[in-house]
Amino acid sequence: MSTQTTPEREQPRTSSGWAFRIATIAGIPIRVHFTFLLFLTWIAFVGRSQGDLMWPVFVLAIFFCVLLHELGHALTAKRYGVPTRDITLYPIGGVAMLEKRTTPIQELWITLAGPAVNVVIALATGIILIAQNGAVPRLSLLTNDVGFLEGLFIANVMLALFNMIPAFPMDGGRVLRAVLALNMHEAKATQIAGAIGQALAIGIGFYGLFQTNVIWMLIAFFVFLGAGQEVAVTVTRAMMEGHRVRDAMQIRFRGIDHGATLQRAAEMLLEGSQQDFPVFAGDDL
Repeated sequence: MSTQTTPEREQPRTSSGWAFRIATIAGIPIRVHFTFLLFLTWIAFVGRSQGDLMWPVFVLAIFFCVLLHELGHALTAKRYGVPTRDITLYPIGGVAMLEKRTTPIQELWITLAGPAVNVVIALATGIILIAQNGAVPRLSLLTNDVGFLEGLFIANVMLALFNMIPAFPMDGGRVLRAVLALNMHEAKATQIAGAIGQALAIGIGFYGLFQTNVIWMLIAFFVFLGAGQEVAVTVTRAMMEGHRVRDAMQIRFRGIDHGATLQRAAEMLLEGSQQDFPVFAGDDL
């Protein structure tokens, strides 16, 4: 569950061969990736085989909360004049694709808006549970032995806490980057936040290894790659800022005579970065 930013001059895509548009909310296309449909089909099959038909309904409710989480990002971005290309739901969560870069303070509030939605849902369900039972359930990763409302409360608390882990691609990593970027360059802030995220991922990975817990190891792998990718994208973007296409153009070319040997052509290929060579026969190209 995160936000991503497309390059400002990139034209927004209108369709995807792997994600299907199911609705439009506040002018934002809502898409479902086909793997999410496969995931729901599997959940429904498991629930039916176990005689628990409420399990698929509970999973749908959780992903509705994920959708509200992403809408929190998107609608807050809209208030800052940052349009959202679309929101896509995957089996591992959702992604709101923003079409413009944001300032650090904008990124801070846009990012916090997502977990804040989960906090509001948890508070609402918690109030109802206190009114009904006099208490809220104990937090646990296992929600199959509690009621629907209790499971919804636990899931939203866990979603808010998990997303605030200070590591990319979770919201907590973006919050950390935004706070750091208030006092330093975005690229440096991203490198620091990325390093912290990867260090946490290594710690989570060792914990999962010692506990023989595959889920924690997969989460660690996902976080480690996400942090590295965010750093690479941001640093590359910072290197290109202020430069024009002509600055990267290759305007001096070496030519080769049509009677030269292939060995000479291979040597020229290895001598520099030029990959294509004009072939001359005298003065003719």
